[in-house]
Amino acid sequence: MKENPTEKDRLGSLYGDLAKYGSLGEYEKALSTAHKILNLNPDEYEAYMSVIVALIRLERFEDALKFMDSQERKYGELIFHKSYVFYRLNRPNEALESLKKEKKPDLKCKELEAQILYRLERYAEALSVYESMDITKEDEFISEREANICAVKVFNSPNSVSKRESDDSYELIYNKGCCYIADDKYSEAEKCLKKAESMCKALLKEEYEDIDEDELQKETGIINVQMGFALQLQGKVKEAHVLYNQVLKTKPSDIGLVAVASNNLITLNKDQNIFDSRKRIKAATVEGLEHKLTSSQRRSIAYNSALLAMYTNQIEACKVLIEELDNNFGLKNDDEKDLILAGVLSRSGKYDEAIKILMSTSVLKLDRLLISVQLLLEKKDFKGAIKLLEEKAPEEIKYKTGMLSSMVVLYGAINDRSSAAKLLKLAVAYNSKNKKSDKDMSIVWKKTAEFHLCGGELTVAAQSLEELLKTNPNDHILLAQLVLAYAEFDLNKALQTSKKLPEFKEVTLDVNALESTAFFGGNKKVPKVGGLPSPVAKKENVDLVKKRKHKKKKKKLPKNYDPNVEPDPERWIPKKERIAYRKHLKRERRNKGEKFTGAQGTAQGQSDNFDYSSKKATPKSPATQVTPQPSVGPRQQQRRHQQQKKKKKKGF
Repeated sequence: MKENPTEKDRLGSLYGDLAKYGSLGEYEKALSTAHKILNLNPDEYEAYMSVIVALIRLERFEDALKFMDSQERKYGELIFHKSYVFYRLNRPNEALESLKKEKKPDLKCKELEAQILYRLERYAEALSVYESMDITKEDEFISEREANICAVKVFNSPNSVSKRESDDSYELIYNKGCCYIADDKYSEAEKCLKKAESMCKALLKEEYEDIDEDELQKETGIINVQMGFALQLQGKVKEAHVLYNQVLKTKPSDIGLVAVASNNLITLNKDQNIFDSRKRIKAATVEGLEHKLTSSQRRSIAYNSALLAMYTNQIEACKVLIEELDNNFGLKNDDEKDLILAGVLSRSGKYDEAIKILMSTSVLKLDRLLISVQLLLEKKDFKGAIKLLEEKAPEEIKYKTGMLSSMVVLYGAINDRSSAAKLLKLAVAYNSKNKKSDKDMSIVWKKTAEFHLCGGELTVAAQSLEELLKTNPNDHILLAQLVLAYAEFDLNKALQTSKKLPEFKEVTLDVNALESTAFFGGNKKVPKVGGLPSPVAKKENVDLVKKRKHKKKKKKLPKNYDPNVEPDPERWIPKKERIAYRKHLKRERRNKGEKFTGAQGTAQGQSDNFDYSSKKATPKSPATQVTPQPSVGPRQQQRRHQQQKKKKKKGF
C-alpha cells in the first residue's frame, strides 16, 4: 500500500523534534512527541524505545514497566531494560532473574548483573562477573568500572586491592581509602580520603564556577563521614565529632548518609548526652534504609537502638528491640541478648532478675559469673558474692592472684578470717601442686604472709615468709619481717635469722650541726651571739611560757536560767520579726483611732485635684498622639529594623 506523503512528512518532523528534545534533556516533551508518533503509526519501534527511555530518565519506573508489559507481545521482551527497571525499583531478585534470560549477555548486561549482585551482597559472584568482562583501555567508562570493582573488593577481599594511588578519579581513591579501613590501616585511609576530598572539590569548582562552600560540603559529605569514621577508630574523637556534625548541618538528602553519621554520633555519646542520642536514633531508623545500607550497617543501628533503650532504662522497649534484632539479623549467640537484658534490668534496680538471666545457662561462662558477682556487690550483698565465687568459680580462676586477692578482701568485709585463711592455704597447695611459676608463687606467699601478720597469726606468717625467702633470699625487707615474727614466739630463731641481716655501720655525725638544721630548728628563734643569758632572763622566759597556756572558760548562764523550761524558739530572731511584737503593733494602731485620709503617700490638699464634681467642663482640645517607646531587646534587632520603620513613617 502506498504511504500518504503528508503522514510521512509529519513523522519526519516529529522525529526531528524527538531528537532535539532528547539532546536537550527535555524528556517530558520527548515523551509526548514519541506518543504522537505511535498514534500516527503504532509500528514505529524507535518511538516505542524512546517512550521507555524517556520514562526511565524521568524516573517513572512503574509506568515504564507497565508500558513494556503491554507491548511485550508485539515487540518482544526487552530483557536489559526490564532488569534495569526492576533494579531501580529495589527489586533486585526479580532483576537478576530477568537478566538470566539473556543468552548472549553483552558488556552492559554483565555490568548490570554485577551491580545487582553487589546490591544483594553477593560480593564474590559480583567480583567474578567483573573479572569475566573484556575491558579495554579505550572504554570511556573505565574509571567508573575500576571504582566499582574496588568497592566490591572492599567487602570481599580488601587485601587484594592495589594500594598504588591513582589520580584517575576521586571515587577510586575514596574506595581505596575504604579498603585501608577494612584492612585496619586507619592513618593511610585518612590520607587517602583527604586526597579524595580535595580532588572532588577541585573538580566541582572546575565544572561550576559559581559553586559556594555549602554546596561543596554537601557533595563531599560521604567522604567526610568516612573520614570521621577513620578518625574515630584512631581515637581522635573530637575531630570525628566535628566532621559528623558538619555533614549533618548541611541537611543532606541521602537518608543513608544521615543514618550512618547519626549512628556514629550515638556511639561517640555512649551513655552520655542521652537527649542527643534519642534525636539521632530517629534519623538512623527511618523507612527506606533497607535499600540504602548493607545488612551489617542496619544490624549495627538496630543493636545501638537496643543499647540506647538499655541506657534509658526502658525495659519493655529494650526487650522488643532485642527480639526484632534477633529476628531480622540474628544474634551471634545468646550472650548478646542476655547481657543487654541483664544490663537494662540492673540499671532499673532489678538485680535478682538480671542475675537469674545471666545464670540460666547449662555451661556458665566466666564473663557471666563475674558480671553476676559485680551486680551482687552493687547490691551490697557481699555474702552472696563470695558464695557465688566459692560455688561457681573454677579452681584455675579462683586461685589466680587477682581473684584470690578479691576474695580475701570480701572475706574481710564480712569478718570471716577463718575462711580467708583456709582459702589462702588451698591456694598455696594448688599452686604448689600445679607447679606454677616462681612469680605467681611469690605473690601468693606474700599475700598470705601479709594477711596473717595483720591478724596477729605470727607462726603462720613466719611459715609463709620462709617459703617466700626461698624464692628471693636476698630480700632484706622480708628477712626483717621474719625476724620480727620470730621475736614474738621463738627468740633463738630470731637471733639466728638476724645474723643474716647486713651489719650496721656507725656513722659519725656532728650533733650540733644536726640540731641547727632547718629540719629540727628552722621554726625556732636563734638567740643572738653574746654572753650567757642571766638567771633573770630565764625566769622571764618561764613566766612567758606559763602565760601562754589558755584555760577553758566556763560557760556563763543567765541568773534566771531554768534548765527545766524550754528556751524561746524565737530568741535569735530580731524583735520586729517576732509574732508577739506584730500583735502588739496591731493593737497600738487600733487604739490610736486616727481617721483615714486617703491613699497612702497622698499629700494633704491633693484630694481637691481629684474631685471632678467641682470642676467645670472645658472644651476638648485636639489629642496629641503619643508614640510608644520600643521595648528593649537584643542589640542586633535595634540597629537596622527600627531605623527602617522610622524612615517609612517619615515618608508618609
